[in-house]
Amino acid sequence: MNKKTGLMILMILPVFLLYFISEAFLRCAAVANINPDKVKLDNILNDLPESVRDIVTYRIMHTDMTNDLAAAQTEEEKLYAMAVLGEYTRDPEEKERIFSALRENYAANPIAAPAFVYYFLNEKSKKQLSAAEFHRYLSKFPQLEQFTIWALALNKFRTLKKPEREQLAFMMPLLKLKPEYRDYSLLYTEMVRLASKLREIETANQADAKIDESRFHPSIAEILMEREMEMMKKNSAGNKKGK
Repeated sequence: MNKKTGLMILMILPVFLLYFISEAFLRCAAVANINPDKVKLDNILNDLPESVRDIVTYRIMHTDMTNDLAAAQTEEEKLYAMAVLGEYTRDPEEKERIFSALRENYAANPIAAPAFVYYFLNEKSKKQLSAAEFHRYLSKFPQLEQFTIWALALNKFRTLKKPEREQLAFMMPLLKLKPEYRDYSLLYTEMVRLASKLREIETANQADAKIDESRFHPSIAEILMEREMEMMKKNSAGNKKGK
C-alpha cells in the first residue's frame, strides 16, 4: 500500500465512523419513541465536520426525494419528483436513468426541461444535444415556459466555462422573438453585455431595442399570480354551489 492510499484510508475511516454514529443516534431516538420534532437534527449536523455533514445531509435529502417520487400520485407530481431527484443525485447511473426517461417519455412537458439541459453540450454523453437541437426543443413551448429553460441553458454555459462568443451565438434566436414578458429584458441585457464586449455593435443595438420592447409587458410572476387568483375564485365558487 503506497503512502497516498494509506492517507486516503486514514481520512475516510473517521468520516464513516462519525456518519454511523450520527445515524445510530437517530435510530435510537426513533426506537425510544422520541418525537422526531424534538430531535434537533440541525444541531447534530452542525457538530459534525463539514465533509461529514455534507455526506449525511446528502443522504437525508436524497432519501426524502426518493420517498417523494414513490409517493407521487399524479403524473405532474411524478415528473416534478423525477426532475428534482435527477438534478440532485450524485450517482451518474441514477442521473442518466432518470434524465433519459424524462427526455424519451416527456419531451412535451416543460417540467422535464432539466433533462434536456443535462444533455445539452454534454460531451460525455452519446445523447448530447447540440445548440440547434436545443433550439428546436425550446420552440415547442410558449414564452412563459421558455424563459426558465433559456435561463437554465445559459447557466450551463457558465458552468462549462464556454467562450462568450459561443454563448452569444446561442442567444441569437432571441432577436427574432417578440417578447411577451418583461422578464426577457434580463436575457437581452446579457446579450447587450456580451455583444458590446465582443464588439458586435449591431447585435448589441438590436438586443438593446428588445429590452425596451420587453418592458412594456407584464412579468411572468404577475401572470402566474393572476392565474392563481382566478383558480382560487373558481374553486371558491364551486364550493359555494356544492353547499
